[in-house]
Amino acid sequence: METVLLDFNRIKILEEDQNEKVFQELLAMRKLWLQRNNWHPKVEIDGPDEEIEKYIHYYTLGSTLYMDARDRGWDTYAKLRDMYNRVLTKRLGWLYDTFIDKLQSEIGPAEYEKNLALPGFHIYEFDDAPSSRKHHRCLHYDGQWFWGAKYFKKTYDEIDWRNQLSYTFSIKVPHNGSAIALWDLPGEYQRKARDIQTENYHSVIERYETLEYVKEIKRNKVIEDPWKFDLFEDDGHLEKYIPYVIPHLEGHSFWYYGMVMHQMILGDRFKKGDYRITFQGHALKCDGVWRLFW
Repeated sequence: METVLLDFNRIKILEEDQNEKVFQELLAMRKLWLQRNNWHPKVEIDGPDEEIEKYIHYYTLGSTLYMDARDRGWDTYAKLRDMYNRVLTKRLGWLYDTFIDKLQSEIGPAEYEKNLALPGFHIYEFDDAPSSRKHHRCLHYDGQWFWGAKYFKKTYDEIDWRNQLSYTFSIKVPHNGSAIALWDLPGEYQRKARDIQTENYHSVIERYETLEYVKEIKRNKVIEDPWKFDLFEDDGHLEKYIPYVIPHLEGHSFWYYGMVMHQMILGDRFKKGDYRITFQGHALKCDGVWRLFW
């Protein structure tokens, strides 16, 4: 699939004290965290079994189209949507106001889609990792709107289906770092990626922007729907596929709109007490306005 990317950036959302306030509020809502199963790539299935569920604990706070509507049906999604939207607005309404104000200054008019779930939180809680294995998720394109397509068609006239906005706003990052990897990035965007990296350089870049990492991904076929999407040519020149790794910074959000193959870099060498907590969501531009949802 041809990469189509229109823009991306990393922007500051919160000051350090505000960010800590959000973290403490999320801990206080622990009873509302919804436990999820970790995604197990091929190496976790065919390789040595480290039983990652024992040291990587994955939760969400919020309702999601791509998990709840897809796997459990629209009625379950809507029930969770109503509950979480009410709680998140009451407990963190100021955060949602701050986020959309900062985001609009970058992308233009935007609003939370009132009949869909608010952006929510991915929460990873870690114990000590037994090895230095790199943890990541599959290479993929975002298309979470698919599970709400009927709703969008019924509600809006003009919908830009190929121009989904995604954002990852980091509240807590593991001590050794986490990131997003952009694969097959068009040449005109590579300089911007490098500029963002150098603003706050982190060693997670040098650990994942390597030929060995590309070989690992290719060897284990860590790509979503590999029968649909392909990236690697069998010409042996894998250096050209080395991704651009953008570190996550606490209090900052990385956003992009368009279509580009990307990957979550969860991190490595976790220590007990580490967290990776991100405010997550997507948007479609409908009738000229970005409509935010999860």
